[in-house]
Amino acid sequence: MANSNLVVPVMLWGRHPPTHCISAVMITSDQRTIVTGCHDGQIVLWDFSENLRISARNMLYGHTSAITCLSRANDSWDKSNIISAAENGELCLWDTDDGRCIEHTKVPGTHTNIHPIQVTKGTGRESWVILHGFYSDIHILDSNSLEILFTLTCKVTPDWISALTLLRPVKRQEDVIIALTTSGTLKVWTLTGAESKDSEPVFEDESKPLRCLNAQSLTCCAFTLRTVLVVCSKYWQIYDAGDFSLLCSVFCEKGQKWAGGDFIAADRVVVWTKEGKGYLYQLPSNCIPDNLDFRSGIGKKPGNNVPPFLYCVLEVSDNKNRYPLSCSPAMSFFYGRRGPYLKLLLRGDSNGRVTVWKMPEISEKELGFLKQEQFDTYPVMPPTVSSSLKDLWNSLDPKPPGIIDQLSLKSPKNPDDLLAVTSSIYLPSQGRLVCGRDDGSIVIVPATQTAIVQFLQGQHTARRGWPPHRILRGHRGKVTCLLYPHQIHERYDPQYLVSGGVDFCNRLWDIYSGTLLFTFSVHGGEVSRMLVPPENCNTRVQGCICSVASDHSVALLSLRDRKCMMLAGRHLFPVRVIKWRPADDFLLIGCTDDTVYVWQMETGHLDRIVYGSTALEIMNACDETVKADEAMLSPAQSIAQALRRRSLTPLKNAAQRSIIAAANQALGANTTSGDGQKTASNSLMIQPIRANVKDYDSHVLFFDTEALIVQLLTDDNLIPGIITPESTANLTDSQKTAEKQKSSPKLAEKVAGFIKKEIQKQMGDDSDSDSDVESQEPKRKSALAVKEDPEYHNRKSKNLTLLESNLTLDISQLFMSCLHAWGLDPSLDQICLTKLGLLKPHSAVCFGLFSRGGHMSLMMPGWHKFPKDAQTQAAPTEQASSTALSAKEALEQKKSAKESLEQKISAKPGIMEKTNRASHLSHWELSRAVTTQHLLSVISVANTLMSMNNASFVIHSSISKTKKSRKRTYSHGIAITADSDSDISTEGDNLADLTPQQAQIKQGWSLLAALHCVLLPDLLGSTYYKPPQLEMLARRWQDRCLEVREAAQALLLAELRRIGSEGRQEVLNSWAPYLPNYVDPQMSLMSHVQSTEGEKLTRGAESQPEASGGEETTDAENEEEILSGLYAGQIIGDILPTTGGSPARKVSTSFESRRKQATAIVMLGVVGAEFGAEMTPSKGHGSKRNVQEAGFGLKDYSLARHTAKALTFLLLQPPSVKLPAHTPIRRAAIDLIGRGFTVWEPYMDVSAMLLGMLELCCDSEKHATAIKSGLPLSPAADSCRTAHHALSLIATARPSVFITTMAREVARHQALAANTQYPASILNSSPLVKAKPEILRIIELLIDKMQNEVAELLVEVMDIVVHCLDPAQLKARGLSEVFPAITRFSMVSYCANSRRVAVGARSGALAMYDQRTAKCQMISGHQNAVTAVSFSADGKYLATYSYGDHKLCFWQTGSTLFGAIGLGSGTKCVKCYNTVKFQASNQHTLLKMVKLYWLNNKTAALNLSSGTEYRFTV
Repeated sequence: MANSNLVVPVMLWGRHPPTHCISAVMITSDQRTIVTGCHDGQIVLWDFSENLRISARNMLYGHTSAITCLSRANDSWDKSNIISAAENGELCLWDTDDGRCIEHTKVPGTHTNIHPIQVTKGTGRESWVILHGFYSDIHILDSNSLEILFTLTCKVTPDWISALTLLRPVKRQEDVIIALTTSGTLKVWTLTGAESKDSEPVFEDESKPLRCLNAQSLTCCAFTLRTVLVVCSKYWQIYDAGDFSLLCSVFCEKGQKWAGGDFIAADRVVVWTKEGKGYLYQLPSNCIPDNLDFRSGIGKKPGNNVPPFLYCVLEVSDNKNRYPLSCSPAMSFFYGRRGPYLKLLLRGDSNGRVTVWKMPEISEKELGFLKQEQFDTYPVMPPTVSSSLKDLWNSLDPKPPGIIDQLSLKSPKNPDDLLAVTSSIYLPSQGRLVCGRDDGSIVIVPATQTAIVQFLQGQHTARRGWPPHRILRGHRGKVTCLLYPHQIHERYDPQYLVSGGVDFCNRLWDIYSGTLLFTFSVHGGEVSRMLVPPENCNTRVQGCICSVASDHSVALLSLRDRKCMMLAGRHLFPVRVIKWRPADDFLLIGCTDDTVYVWQMETGHLDRIVYGSTALEIMNACDETVKADEAMLSPAQSIAQALRRRSLTPLKNAAQRSIIAAANQALGANTTSGDGQKTASNSLMIQPIRANVKDYDSHVLFFDTEALIVQLLTDDNLIPGIITPESTANLTDSQKTAEKQKSSPKLAEKVAGFIKKEIQKQMGDDSDSDSDVESQEPKRKSALAVKEDPEYHNRKSKNLTLLESNLTLDISQLFMSCLHAWGLDPSLDQICLTKLGLLKPHSAVCFGLFSRGGHMSLMMPGWHKFPKDAQTQAAPTEQASSTALSAKEALEQKKSAKESLEQKISAKPGIMEKTNRASHLSHWELSRAVTTQHLLSVISVANTLMSMNNASFVIHSSISKTKKSRKRTYSHGIAITADSDSDISTEGDNLADLTPQQAQIKQGWSLLAALHCVLLPDLLGSTYYKPPQLEMLARRWQDRCLEVREAAQALLLAELRRIGSEGRQEVLNSWAPYLPNYVDPQMSLMSHVQSTEGEKLTRGAESQPEASGGEETTDAENEEEILSGLYAGQIIGDILPTTGGSPARKVSTSFESRRKQATAIVMLGVVGAEFGAEMTPSKGHGSKRNVQEAGFGLKDYSLARHTAKALTFLLLQPPSVKLPAHTPIRRAAIDLIGRGFTVWEPYMDVSAMLLGMLELCCDSEKHATAIKSGLPLSPAADSCRTAHHALSLIATARPSVFITTMAREVARHQALAANTQYPASILNSSPLVKAKPEILRIIELLIDKMQNEVAELLVEVMDIVVHCLDPAQLKARGLSEVFPAITRFSMVSYCANSRRVAVGARSGALAMYDQRTAKCQMISGHQNAVTAVSFSADGKYLATYSYGDHKLCFWQTGSTLFGAIGLGSGTKCVKCYNTVKFQASNQHTLLKMVKLYWLNNKTAALNLSSGTEYRFTV
């Protein structure tokens, strides 16, 4: 399955801020966000408020090396996208609103500067960026896709480009690029607009030596476009932009070096030094173009000219700069409009401090006074505002929590003095977190329970030493690394945990008993990293782990034999990379000086040392056989690798394993408990993050919504246990014994008994003893016993029974408690606390946003606080208890969203005013992307919990028995109650069957889902609420997880209704240009696909879950569902044409542009299906729609036509490598065709569309079990389910169209079958043959729901039914048993003796179907519609009655001994009777009023609903 999971990151920052040594700084065009990049690869977004205050908002992860430069993505003032470049050539395009990575790529080389430009292309303007650095070329990139458009090349004296600027001559259209090389040569390029990637190399137009060595910056005066400022390290100079004549020059003082500069006015410049000081100069008159003295000093001696006047120094005060800087500060100047006209100088230093100076406005008059005065020192201007991450941490109370703060107190008297976590590892199979600390101790703790302590309020969480944990003591000094080898490969014993520390030791622990098994003391430096050898090494090495230390040594340590197998020392430089050659028994160690040491693993002999290109070739050759192990990754590389592999290790197969387990269970197979334990923890992953080697560990909790839903639906391992000590304390002894009796298994009693003792011990521990609470669990086998017992290795892994609660339910409780919108509805909050068992967060939760390519944005602590100037006096919060309602009352209040809102506003006016609105934000008010992720997650999980009976996190002391027998498992307070005859209770459960408590819990989850889906915008108000992103919802329209899919569809439709007709029109206007053009048949999809691009774009594009293996990440990973599993969007992106009325957009191979075209089809499809005009009102959906969007109307139907063609194309395009058969974009097309069929019908080939959908339903019986399970489906089953639903919608919306089209196709098929020369194989592969059960299902559905419409076309319906029924079954069982639905009609009769079916038509004719000959004959009978027909018991006669004619006729069917001689041979009318006239109000009542049946072989009776019976004899 594609890794497109809905992941919500939550951050625990810890008590210490991360290191942020700033290497680049900038401010966005709107001057609302300052962006800083650091040497560790992270980027921080700082809010810059109206009153010039700075506060850190987000930290962005994803780069693997130092940030070298930052730039705006375009010159426009409204967009706030930025581009970052790293030292290793990585480029990222970020959205500064939410920190989302929009696009990322890698351009070889180290880039030192990025310049955004707007260029004229034809009639429009395009945004480009200019990239240059430590290479002799200049790259021009598209600012949206980051693709290289073309490259500017040096022909004369090529050298690195050190500085560059852009000139726009006033009277010319071209853009001129001026650049300086490091050797001081000036280069000039003119951009004509005709350049492209395929054109000839673009060489410079002019080249001139300037003697400006190592220029730091080159800036053209934006005020006059006539002068240029060049800053070199020793001097800065002003040149005339026309001919580059030198106008003036200023040398720096001794010990200083200039770092950059810019114009702040036509006659003034700011220049800054590498020490971080800014100097403001007024230029002399010969440097000012408007002055008469301009250029007057050219050719004169330098001393004769008036020098620039230094009038102000910008300097950071000493108290702000207490700590010495480890590197030069990064500085930049920016001017722009934000209300006032602001000119800002920014500085970021190695301590993570951002400093801003607002340029002083000094008039000419004031400057005149300054020139006359004599000063010993120049006027110094302090910073306008300054802030750092350390300031942020110091201002917070309480401090940001760490993962195990409550267990790390050094002394109870000083709660802020904590032991720092120096290394950590999460064990998903156990649900445990292992943390090494700086005092050498290792803590093993239940991960979800310790997270609940940090985030949520609970009585039990305040207990000292909670949750139950184990402490391993042995290291002297801090623990530097941890390894659980069994997690990486199952060949290792599950009890082994290995730790390394600054005491030069590796220690081997038994994780179950908590005992130290062995200490390896082989290194001469602190242990920095531990690795696992590949599985194809020899058996001796397979039992080892590889350890790397700071003394540059590498050791192979055998865990089984407890000895060092090999110690590789003698490395002169730090170890950078380790690679393996198992076939040759070689271990290859690469050092930072690029030398490679080749060691023999068996003997420990140093085979050789290689250098240079040979070393490179040897290392590259290893990659062909074995995956490289980066031994000494930088922290940034480790983070990026962890984020990219996050969903590929234990998470990748979570949903698939659960599906298999559920299928095995359905088939009666026993699933192993080991599998259950593995799947039980996949919805939560905990990743330690450390930005710098000096930092302590922070932790990100990744909640995978889809995996959580799958676990809730499939987890049968709900081990009976107890959730919380306070709830145990509240139980009486009799209640406890009752609980024990209910959970009958002995294991349950043992576990529950142990946990009670453990919790009582914890609660009774009120002394001030050390929190070293080791579990009193009986010791497992000692190390000797383990050695003696060879069978130990074959046992299944055990759970660490520190606190046996159900992991899935713990995760659900933590997840929903963090995401719920607390404080908006006090009555619902009370229900959540008392009925559902959610816990309130005690401080703001730091969420994150996962974007493509493993890039991630995390909120900084304190994000929820408004800037201080925005705070106003807030009214106290309303007490929840005063307005608490019962669940039933609340449900009645919210029967419909609108009524509820009116009632809420009338009952409790000004909800938002009564909360502390002015001082705090909620996480719904941060960004649209975050809102979308959170709403999808909370609604889908709430709906899943609602579908379960009694899904509460509160222990219920007594639950009365229900009428049905139910299996009930108590765990963690949630009693999962399922009907004995079905695995999953549906929402349609009869509430009468539930206890009042169960009904209240269901209603509570329903209210919670309704609050988030419908009421949130109104309760928060439009001022602060950030609505969900429509495009993100559209991409999830066919998410593989059904709950997420339904949540996305409900949210998208609710949002489209909320924004109204004008808002929808804006949506159409913005997305219509991306809609591909399928109207012209010549513009074939595949004709524009370039093979090379196609091969690139389809890497990893297998749609089957089995096929997507390995550790490679595709572009679609961690992305929305619309492009997962394949690049459906790339197919669309390869099409040149666009819609007729919109401008043609440039074809781009970038992920974002491909995805936009896919999203456009879905977005326009949804708007058209829900709000488009119907040609005639659909039968099943009431009256004609009132609202019609432009482009989808009866007169203006351009968008409807294009969208219909696009949807049809995606349905009917044959499967190919680029567009496999079962993909999300195809499913979305199928679904939208079904939803909006009445809109699309005039523009599509209905026959081809219906046959295409039936083709997908051919295996519906095979997929039936999986579809009913409610779990994520395989792609084929999902397509089948979607097509199945779409066909039902189409048939009920246009029954006549469906019936006539299908009848026509059946007739065509039978005509081909009659042709003996037509290949039988082609006929048998037709959907009309393979999808017969599906066709019959739809006919049955129509008969149930739309009897009148079917009666109008009964002969055509019977044509379809006769084609689909099995003749053998019909002969054996009769029509009434094989297809009983059709026999409801009085105008259908079946004769078992003659195997004939008679059908009365609306035209008055009779259709006679003979099963022996498989033929049909039409006989003219009545003048008006036939109302009833009936065969006599012996089949010789047929009685027919017509209400319109008021006649009853008898027909002799001519059934002879040779009945197959000719169809209906001798079927003739033998007698007619006139019948009594009566009134029927309509056709529907008529069908019920008349019954025609035979009393015997000669007498027929006509029975009316009044009770009158008329008898007629042949």
